[in-house]
Amino acid sequence: MTEYTHARLLERDSLVQLASARENLAFDETGNSIETGSAKSFAAAERFLEVLEGVATAFALEPACRQYRTSFQEHFADLEAQRDYSVTVLEACLSLRRSGAIWANGQKFELSQEAETACLALHEEWQDLLQQLDRYLTTSLEHGQIRDRENLCKLLSSFDEKWATFEHCYMLEILKVQHTAKGLVFKAIEVEHMVSELEKKADTDIEDSSEYQVHVQALVACTARLNVAANLQRKTFDELTVEIRENAVALLRMCAMDPETPLQAVRAIAQQVVQSFDEVRDCLRAMRDKVELINPQLSQNSDLVNALMRWEEAWIIGVRYIQTRPVLGAFCKILPRLLRATQISSKFALMCANFDAELFLVLPRIVWLSFLDSPESFTGLISNLLPHRFVHAPAHGLPQRRAGDAQLQRIRRQQSLPALGCETSETELAVLGADLPLRVLQNKYVKVKMALEQGLERYQAQLPSQARVWSLMVQTAINGTDNQSQFDILDPSARATSAAAVEALMHELESWSMELQRHCPEDWNECINLLMQCLFDEQQKDQ
Repeated sequence: MTEYTHARLLERDSLVQLASARENLAFDETGNSIETGSAKSFAAAERFLEVLEGVATAFALEPACRQYRTSFQEHFADLEAQRDYSVTVLEACLSLRRSGAIWANGQKFELSQEAETACLALHEEWQDLLQQLDRYLTTSLEHGQIRDRENLCKLLSSFDEKWATFEHCYMLEILKVQHTAKGLVFKAIEVEHMVSELEKKADTDIEDSSEYQVHVQALVACTARLNVAANLQRKTFDELTVEIRENAVALLRMCAMDPETPLQAVRAIAQQVVQSFDEVRDCLRAMRDKVELINPQLSQNSDLVNALMRWEEAWIIGVRYIQTRPVLGAFCKILPRLLRATQISSKFALMCANFDAELFLVLPRIVWLSFLDSPESFTGLISNLLPHRFVHAPAHGLPQRRAGDAQLQRIRRQQSLPALGCETSETELAVLGADLPLRVLQNKYVKVKMALEQGLERYQAQLPSQARVWSLMVQTAINGTDNQSQFDILDPSARATSAAAVEALMHELESWSMELQRHCPEDWNECINLLMQCLFDEQQKDQ
């Protein structure tokens, strides 16, 4: 067998393999673009490109220059490879042909004119290659010899040139994207370093320094941008601002100065806000020492993502329970009531200590009783959990509208609309009062409370009736209405009717408790978890 004949057999064998690989290619519904989403279709595309490269080698075609690959060594394992067609590059071409931009870290990067031209040229060459190959393979294999060999070689060489041109342009675009993506981290690292340097030089409380506050604000802004880029599970965009930290720091200062301040009840929430920000800073300091290991696809940097997730969650809670003054006030007032409930009922204290299942039936009752007993103190909390149960109006023109209230409205989980108000979500709304069913429930509570106070005054006039009534209500919420012993403090003549009134109120309260738990379970679970955390913190402090 002559060398010439052997070469022709190799060419024909390579075309046979290419025909087989061509048949296995998977296409989308339009039939115009190959499918690579599944492992099988990806492997088929990979095999086709591998065989296509083998055909070019069998035909002894000179590959286009790929000297540019030396500038992108981290992306090419074998710099000596002549062609090394990659499914990733082909996918990039097909995708960019549709979108005209690269998306990374949630940001859109428009292609340069050169890259867009190269992408279009390769896409057209790819489509032409598939069509022409079908004709060459059919005629050549049917007749046992290669027909129109010269044009086939031109087709393969042209495809290779277009591939190399696009690959070079695409790698330059990727380099720009990576530089921009890493730039977010580099900027955050730089600002954090400046904040740390100011802290090292400070002789007094650094929080009072205007220069320090400016740098901290810049670091919070960098953190928010990183959160958008890296945290794929994020719940916010730009709602988390430096004011959240400022309020948390101010609260912790007040707690340090006054051990008896009611704000002590929510100290744990403020600590989480500050500590989560410190965790992000620790992560940035660690990344500063190994910048070469930073993945430009920021979501792949697990330590950074985890720190950002904790930061976002803690700061969202900070918005809801510290930044929003009505909710903060309600929290500070409900925790002493819960603490008092653990003191008057060992059963409730045990529920809290063990996190019993029954606790989650009792807690909403106590929350509702607290609201009904003092609506002005707890409207902020309940209207946050059940916005549709309150009448709202546009906030403009109303006095004492705070930034935290608007911030809370932007990150609200619930989709239910208020009882009244504007339809657009961008309009800031203020709470005017409860809706009609809730006002009816309030009136029933007031009547029951008044009846109990009268019974106490006649029977045990020396005791403070309000404290006794609250104690009686809480014990009934905890123990149920089957235990009649808690009503022994009432006047015997009014005992039966008062017990029946309390029982009727508690029965009606059950549906409201279920609504509190089910309207937005995430909000309610977050609320009770914080209540239990703060209650435990208060109990530890007392002990």
